Amino acid sequence: MEVKRCADIPVSTRPEKAMRIVIKSWSRFMPGPYEFPPYIPDDVMFNILSWLPACHPSLLSDLSPYAWYAMISSPCFITAQLERSKQNPSVIMVPGAYQKQNNGEKIAFLMSLYKYQGGKIMEQFHVQDFPEGIGSWTRPVHCNGMLLISTMNQEMVICNPSTREIVCLPKGSYNFRVGSRDGFGFDPRSNKYKVARFFYQRDDDTLELVCKFEVLTLGTNLWRQTDDPPYPITGLTPIHVKGALYWIVSTSLCADPPNAFLRFCLTNEKFSLVPYPPCNIKPSCFVEVEGELCCACFCSQTLALEIWTCNYAQNPKWTPRCTVQRIPPDMVVKNPVPSPPIVFFHGKRLLLTWDQVYQYDFQTCKMEKIASGIKEFTCYMIQGTRSTGHIWRKE
Repeated sequence: MEVKRCADIPVSTRPEKAMRIVIKSWSRFMPGPYEFPPYIPDDVMFNILSWLPACHPSLLSDLSPYAWYAMISSPCFITAQLERSKQNPSVIMVPGAYQKQNNGEKIAFLMSLYKYQGGKIMEQFHVQDFPEGIGSWTRPVHCNGMLLISTMNQEMVICNPSTREIVCLPKGSYNFRVGSRDGFGFDPRSNKYKVARFFYQRDDDTLELVCKFEVLTLGTNLWRQTDDPPYPITGLTPIHVKGALYWIVSTSLCADPPNAFLRFCLTNEKFSLVPYPPCNIKPSCFVEVEGELCCACFCSQTLALEIWTCNYAQNPKWTPRCTVQRIPPDMVVKNPVPSPPIVFFHGKRLLLTWDQVYQYDFQTCKMEKIASGIKEFTCYMIQGTRSTGHIWRKE
């Protein structure tokens, strides 16, 4: 599969008007002396296409290309397809399997995508080949079913699991501190996807590390530097919720850290603060539940995990979502201090993963291991829907 550059694939203009789909001949589909209307009504075709996965073969047969692109490029079609796909959500897992080089660097030449829709089994549905290799990647982030995968070498790729398309992004500014994480989200005002990242540079006068921030709009090759974050950011995976990215403040680099998250609005590209939930333990990571902002608070002594949900408005309000009294000891991440595994909601179950994958049933309070089909891997999970295949359409 050819890996494309971001600049080669401009973002669609997303025309508003849905065009009529014209069928030239019905005789191939319904032989006989019957007469059929020369077209399918727009609303009927709209409903049919919105239930199909992206790039389904039936979408490419006997449909006018211009009319097809006009319909599936409209914002209302994208919204309808995403909403309907939420009725049957799936979880995509991106395990990392690396080969250690002579210099000690870990390189991957294959990236496997696994799908989990319930039960105890994961199903592999795609393998991406990287002939030149790719560095060990951090936990992927997602938006509307698309994945942003970034590596410790500051490589970044966008993957559309529905179309199996891979787009390489240009590298951002050099980071003087190891452990950066990149965010990925959708700006509802401009209808553009944006990638955001923090990085550290040294001050010319004091030589101290200063936290900087930059944004890349998908479809361009230009990183734009924004105002500096009000506090230094830690190397934990951010989360995208309703047009904003959320980050955790670095307590090791901040003398007086706030009891709050950093919120970066993708529309005005400004920072603000969202207070922590009223929990005795500081949040360890973010959790996304059906488009809501959630965070996990982990007690390393008792291995208890509390999950809180935020109703974000002018005055954010946190409410407790659920509590796992004790997670399996082999799920605790010990690098460098004990921390919880990656946590996702899947229906009425909670999925936890690191070197293993478990599911926790809220009703029975039972923890079960899921068969992965592979051994000894670090698994990153993306809770996503199927994504439309027109976002990077060439004009």
